[in-house]
Amino acid sequence: MIRSILALLALAGIAILPVNSQEKIALVGATVIDGTDRPPRANATIVIQGTRIAAILSSKQPLPPETRKIDATGEFIIPGLWNNDLHGSYEDGKTHFPDLLAAGITTIRDMGAPLDDIVRLRDASASGTLVGPRVFIAGPLMEGPTPVQLGLIVDLFSESQAREEVRALKKAKVDYVEVDTTLTPELYWAVADEAKQQRLPLVGHIPPKISPWDLTKAPQTDIEHLGGRFFNVMIACSSDQDYFMKRIADTYDDLLNALNEKKSILEPQFKADFDQRLLDTFDSRKAQRLFRIYAKNGIAQTPTLFVLKTLWETNKDRNHLDDRDMEAGKRIFAKDLEIVGEMKRDGVPILAGTDGPYEQGGDALHSELNLLVDAGLTPLQALQAASRDAARAMGVADEVGTIEVGKTADLVVLHANPLLDITNTSKVDAVVLRGRYLSQQDLASLKNP
Repeated sequence: MIRSILALLALAGIAILPVNSQEKIALVGATVIDGTDRPPRANATIVIQGTRIAAILSSKQPLPPETRKIDATGEFIIPGLWNNDLHGSYEDGKTHFPDLLAAGITTIRDMGAPLDDIVRLRDASASGTLVGPRVFIAGPLMEGPTPVQLGLIVDLFSESQAREEVRALKKAKVDYVEVDTTLTPELYWAVADEAKQQRLPLVGHIPPKISPWDLTKAPQTDIEHLGGRFFNVMIACSSDQDYFMKRIADTYDDLLNALNEKKSILEPQFKADFDQRLLDTFDSRKAQRLFRIYAKNGIAQTPTLFVLKTLWETNKDRNHLDDRDMEAGKRIFAKDLEIVGEMKRDGVPILAGTDGPYEQGGDALHSELNLLVDAGLTPLQALQAASRDAARAMGVADEVGTIEVGKTADLVVLHANPLLDITNTSKVDAVVLRGRYLSQQDLASLKNP
């Protein structure tokens, strides 16, 4: 009987994985949005065996024997979602992994956490000790030279220390090294060179004294927040770039001095005059040249629009921002949206991430997808920013990120079509995590064991 079923599937041109003793389940009758550029497949059946997708059939084709059938008629199945910028700990994962799963998130990139703690979380998820998303990790962010002491950062004070820290991260088997805005040029290039020698991808912010045009020399493979709080990417697109680079370099020096003296300063990049000059000098042709360099070199962008939208609000009191400054902030954010849309049109990989704690990572990701559509991405492109393109950026696209035979069965079953309205990604009916089907009841039980 098994051989006859296999023969029928082979004659129909359906690729399948070898049958073994692992449980087989079939999601029957759904519309499959596989995360590639192929059109949705209506009335389809996804057969899962073990942790893998064994077959994708039409609803009329027979199922392999001893397959548990799950009716998904009228539902929409998309690849498991990625949140590409979160910060957490083992306890955060233990508490909030169920919330992330309930939001359809099956993979996260942790972009800054205490090393031993985040390694423990990654291992617990991989082993199944904790039921939750797959975790990629940076360990602590590379910072410095600052007097700040936090577990999620490493303060660097010399090039030799920078290299030692990168080698230590390599021994801990991190997935990438993240740089932050407080690095001096000397420290940035030391981290970049050592990461290259250790064959670790370099990701993160752009320090204010590093030109966004020079990132291919590092090479930095991912940029967060369009550069960071100093608007590095937008400044690189200005016809007045030298002026703005000098202003933010001076601000950087002032901030380091203020940290050492435990004082605060007003940052000019949040003021209306600075912002309007930056907007007035934006050079579209220069921007297109930069974006095409990023596209050619595969430098992905994780814009975290969810956070950029609130940047002025969160800095209002500290920088004494008035109504005019706040209105300028809205114009800057509108330009951020335009930049992300243009980047996508020029071929720059866009990744969906929210730069926040695990606790808000689910709802925030759905908001981020909506903002990506506001920026000009199609709903499919927004989905791909949280699935296929994220997997490509991490070098794991051969095993996850799309719904294809042989790949890991990380799936989300939705009540409504996200290609018609991207907000439908939040209407999660069930999740498949590495082949394990989790109904709403199962997801609820994870929250309340």
